[in-house]
Amino acid sequence: MVFYSLLFIFMVTAPLGASGLAAGNAACANLTEFLTSSKINSDKLSPQYLETQEDYWNAVQSSYVPSCVVYPTSAQDVSVALQGIRAAGSRFAIKAGGHNPNTFFSSVDAGVLIDLGSMTSMLYNEDTTLATYEPGSLFGDLYDYYAKFNRTVVGARLAGVGTGLALGGGLSFLSPQYGMACDSFRELEVVLPSGEIVTASNTTNPDLFFAMRGGGGNAYGVVTKYTVQSRPIGEFYAGNVIYLFNQTTAVSEAIQNFIQYNEDPKASIIGTYEMLPTPSFGLDLDRAVIMFLVYDGPDAGDAFKNFTDIPNLFNSLGIKTYPEVVNMPIPMSTELSRGDNIFRVGVHRIGDDSYQTALDNWYTWAEDNKGSYSLSSIDFQPIPKSLTDASKAQGGNAMEMPDGPWYWVNYLISTPSSLSQQDYDEAQAKFRDMVKKTANAEGLPLFINDANYDQNPLSTFSTYSKLQEIKKKYDPDNFFANYTGGWSFD
Repeated sequence: MVFYSLLFIFMVTAPLGASGLAAGNAACANLTEFLTSSKINSDKLSPQYLETQEDYWNAVQSSYVPSCVVYPTSAQDVSVALQGIRAAGSRFAIKAGGHNPNTFFSSVDAGVLIDLGSMTSMLYNEDTTLATYEPGSLFGDLYDYYAKFNRTVVGARLAGVGTGLALGGGLSFLSPQYGMACDSFRELEVVLPSGEIVTASNTTNPDLFFAMRGGGGNAYGVVTKYTVQSRPIGEFYAGNVIYLFNQTTAVSEAIQNFIQYNEDPKASIIGTYEMLPTPSFGLDLDRAVIMFLVYDGPDAGDAFKNFTDIPNLFNSLGIKTYPEVVNMPIPMSTELSRGDNIFRVGVHRIGDDSYQTALDNWYTWAEDNKGSYSLSSIDFQPIPKSLTDASKAQGGNAMEMPDGPWYWVNYLISTPSSLSQQDYDEAQAKFRDMVKKTANAEGLPLFINDANYDQNPLSTFSTYSKLQEIKKKYDPDNFFANYTGGWSFD
């Protein structure tokens, strides 16, 4: 096969055993021999390089300086890049949308950054209703394209998020009907750590296909093409409702009632509590509750009545297209919220005191740590039984999600860029400890898309031992484990 002969060439020309900057430079030098000048850039002052380096949702990742950036346009280019990197013993990273905030998950310092942003092909097959797309687009681009066919794909709830989200599961406003984004996968083109290009599906490399449906992202290889089941799309009744914090109790009760009792799979919500570092002046001016209410259809009936009956500051509910839905509350929300952002996650069952405990712990921490953050939020994300049923009907995913209802909690902290390293570390430690104070429910998986690396989310999966074996099979010498960032399998 081609990839074995290329690897031999790289191995006899690269300074095998080099490390750090030397290894990164060696990998870049080798790749220059095999890729055209338009596909590799080591000019750290060029607009193309700087745009790639700066375009991360967590701005901290922009501080790292790759030895070069590779811009593949095909699976073959990715294969060549991985072989050159392997031969040089260089660190590397794979970048699609750059939204994951964890350090070195899509960024690298003194190594090779493979930016998939040039791979933006997308197709729709009207006979099979399958959608095929490459990994370089943002989900907003995909939604715009497939809307022309009155179809969509299950993906991110914000337009500015990249396709890699689906490899971590992917929670969508459509998930109560169709399952997680990864449940819609039908076939994946994958470049393995060896450089070999393979297909993963229910019939070809089914173990790899299982693992890549929410089981650790690109830990097993780089996805260079997705074939997914598309879904019909039309008008939505959707919008944001904003409340002042004096409505916290009423909104909390409405969210918990929705999680526990809603049985309409077309209705979807996110409940988010926001805290600013500014003084409240005794008027709660530093805080608000923002509901995202989305119904797949022009008439939501009474699905959101518990929320609209509560006195509110703002209500934008109305008829919207799906591209308009994923641009709530304003277009470019992802890009505008760029900052020193970190996620953490919790998982809980409804009916105990975990909801209020999580909210109280976050609120106390936010009050006690003014000045160490520029924004913090806590989001409640329902997982209804209709979602877990839809997942199982399509073969399930790597989480093997237990029956709903239950819910994930997303915690966000955005810190001021002016913090010293010591103050930053202290703020993150206090934030971590606050999240830990609310015990997670046993037997439920943490959500990879919202998890911090040190939470080791894969270990909460009932399939963890199976995923470890699949990891060993497809990355037998731990190339990806040792040379790029990603979730722990230890």
